[in-house]
Amino acid sequence: MGMDRKNVLVIGGSGGIGSEVVRVLSSKGFRVAFTYFKNKKVADELLTSQKNVTGYPADLLSQNAIQEIVLRMLADHGGLDAIVYSVTPPVLNKNILSTIWQDHLDHWQLQTKGLFHVVQALKERILQKKKLKFIIIGTEYCIGRPPAGLSHYVQAKYSLLGFVKSMAVDLAKYHCTVNVVSPGMVQTPLIDPLPPKLVEVTAESNPLKRIATPRDVADLVLFLSEDASDYLNGVNVTVNGGSTML
Repeated sequence: MGMDRKNVLVIGGSGGIGSEVVRVLSSKGFRVAFTYFKNKKVADELLTSQKNVTGYPADLLSQNAIQEIVLRMLADHGGLDAIVYSVTPPVLNKNILSTIWQDHLDHWQLQTKGLFHVVQALKERILQKKKLKFIIIGTEYCIGRPPAGLSHYVQAKYSLLGFVKSMAVDLAKYHCTVNVVSPGMVQTPLIDPLPPKLVEVTAESNPLKRIATPRDVADLVLFLSEDASDYLNGVNVTVNGGSTML
């Protein structure tokens, strides 16, 4: 890892994937700052068990809150090289006819509007042509046929993917790269509302006969945070054991 690739901000660092990203990056020598909202128990565990890690409570729907977090992180860490965006509200497993618009809006606001707030908070730094890597956690459900019962989640991820592709085009001239990591089903609390049979069938139908672990995703985020990935931009990398192939 290059010595100039040391400071990473993980948005959503107390989630199943986000917390593993914090652990892996910290173990590899990165100085990691992360945000959390309600999951203080996980946040406290990360702060006590990991080296060179700081945590900040943040409401991603508040642009002022995100601006404050970015300023605090820059003051505490002295720089910023990569931003990992790993957030989602709980999934509901509802047929589309059973959802209400608020279900969809909740996901869209956190997925796309939250990332918009992050970009706005970093606007000055971007315009200064500081080298920044944006790494966004997407989903394989935006490739091919989506699963039933997750329309609110899927539509938000499609919105996020469209926004991220535009970021990759618009921000490249400012020395930014923007890439997506799209896992299949991952063994995190996010899938707790899903029927156990669905998880079992998903694992059995996968060529590797299992669903992803958070570490599978975090290891790819690690690579995208390092200098070796500098020429990747606008890439959507699936982490799914071959369940969906491009």
